[in-house]
Amino acid sequence: MLKKIFKIIKKIIMASILIFAYNKISLSLNATIPFNFVTILSVTFFGIPAIFFLVIFYLVIL
Repeated sequence: MLKKIFKIIKKIIMASILIFAYNKISLSLNATIPFNFVTILSVTFFGIPAIFFLVIFYLVIL
């Protein structure tokens, strides 16, 4: 049980770092992803494809 909790926490931290790194790289392109609960959870569960989807979603919608 404790291993699963640590695994989920590790994934959440890695997703946060991944979104933060992407935002630092794409700051000059104005294609940043908002850093909030929904985006962190989507990247936690779906991984890197979720980043691509979020970028496309925010570019098309906004």
